[in-house]
Amino acid sequence: MSNTSQQMKNARQKVTKAKRRLGRGLYTRTFFFVILLLLQIVLTFSIPVALGRFSAPFYIGAVVVSVLAVIALLEHDGINPAYKMMWILIILLMPPLGVVFYLFWGHRNTTSRHARRMASICARLSRTLPQDPETLRRLEVQDKSLARSARYLIRNAGAPLYADTQSEYYAWGEEFFPRFLEELKKAERSIFMEYFILKPGYMWDTTLEILKEKAAAGLDVRLLYDSWGCMLTMPEDYDEQLREWGIQCHRFSPFRLSAHISDYTMFNHRDHRKITVIDGNVGFIGGLNFADEYINRKKRFGIWKDTGLMLRGSGVYNLTALFLESWDFTTGDSSRLEQFAPTLRFSADGMVQPYGDSPLDEEAVAENVYFNILQQATDYVYIATPYLVVDNEMITTLSLIAKSGVDVRIITPGIPDKKYVYWVTQSYYSVLMKAGVRIFEYSPGFIHAKMYVSDDKTAVVGSANMDYRSLYLHFENCCVFYGGRMVQDVHADLVRCMQVSHEVTWEDVKNVSLPKRAFRVLLRLFAPLL
Repeated sequence: MSNTSQQMKNARQKVTKAKRRLGRGLYTRTFFFVILLLLQIVLTFSIPVALGRFSAPFYIGAVVVSVLAVIALLEHDGINPAYKMMWILIILLMPPLGVVFYLFWGHRNTTSRHARRMASICARLSRTLPQDPETLRRLEVQDKSLARSARYLIRNAGAPLYADTQSEYYAWGEEFFPRFLEELKKAERSIFMEYFILKPGYMWDTTLEILKEKAAAGLDVRLLYDSWGCMLTMPEDYDEQLREWGIQCHRFSPFRLSAHISDYTMFNHRDHRKITVIDGNVGFIGGLNFADEYINRKKRFGIWKDTGLMLRGSGVYNLTALFLESWDFTTGDSSRLEQFAPTLRFSADGMVQPYGDSPLDEEAVAENVYFNILQQATDYVYIATPYLVVDNEMITTLSLIAKSGVDVRIITPGIPDKKYVYWVTQSYYSVLMKAGVRIFEYSPGFIHAKMYVSDDKTAVVGSANMDYRSLYLHFENCCVFYGGRMVQDVHADLVRCMQVSHEVTWEDVKNVSLPKRAFRVLLRLFAPLL
């Protein structure tokens, strides 16, 4: 390659990197909120000039509309109180744009056409997922409190419990990826993948080559990725490119101009799930997306700690149903779940229950699973989460069980990926530590894993963070484990994480400047937007 060509290539790469850096700042919720604030300031000062003597009636009308919106918001029983408070502040402080922003960005309408369509899809698919009564009876004999948690998911998430599913736990992305590739290469009938982020690099490029080979061989290869999560990592027409290679690919909820407000509300509900299903028999889930930092081939925020797991057997059926739920919702297809039923059964030393959570219903499944674990704990609960942005109910529950003598420990990042979310996370340390909760910051770097383990009896691994977006606004998926080696593996991994972490002390909490403490409090008011 000539020097001129190389120089042109380097220049293009620099421009691309500059665009991506700019994009990381522009395509964020914070950026849109700042734009809204600037528009409100411009509106405040321009209306008197533009409308003259009619400006006063305009402002009175705007205030009346804002007050009516607040009343309607207060009457809505299905909204978290902290979420209500934040939107009330926005609506009242920024009339009339606060109302517009709420309608387009914060309105969780569970009766919209999208919600009705999703409910219809879930009802159709769940009819193919009956619960084996003998499996549930066995868990009831083993532990009635665990059986109560399992029944909650069966009834409210359409997620059966399984006893014939093997599982493998991967404490690192570097352990996960080789096993993932090994199983992917064995695919004979179908490969289904659903992820929040895809990013060019070793991890995704290696996976893509296998997908292309399998699609060319005639396998049913489908990929669903989130349009927001991949906005800065993939070209806008990337799905079209993949379809040219024979991969059935679609973007989840891409931004489009629409006459329906619910379409803009959907833009705030992102597909944060991480699912791979191979031949209906093997499933992978966890916290890992497909970018090189997840396997530490690229260094971002120190050492990146993330976890995954593989399921083999009947429990994979739940993951297939979750994928097809998103697929049919995105494409308009009407899939037949029974075509992808698992054909293999395995002996196992514990029970598994994969489940999903949707923002298009009134059930906060992911948070309620966490509540069940906390409320049933008698000895200990260990938690890992990258974002600790919790509501009053979660603070109360964590504090109560800690005050009752349960050993409650939470691991958060030592090096954050988003500093403003990290500051909000740290703002909760004081109230939790007063109740006896122990906080550990993962010193080697950023911990992206989302895990719970309690009393050597139950554990959860999946995609749901402990923040408003995961628990109320995103599509998520996790798996509960009742007994067996998986619970032991999760416990051992969390203990290892704590051994290399810094335990937060009262001195750490007190040695925070007053301006920074005040800024944290201000950020907490808008925590559901972060």
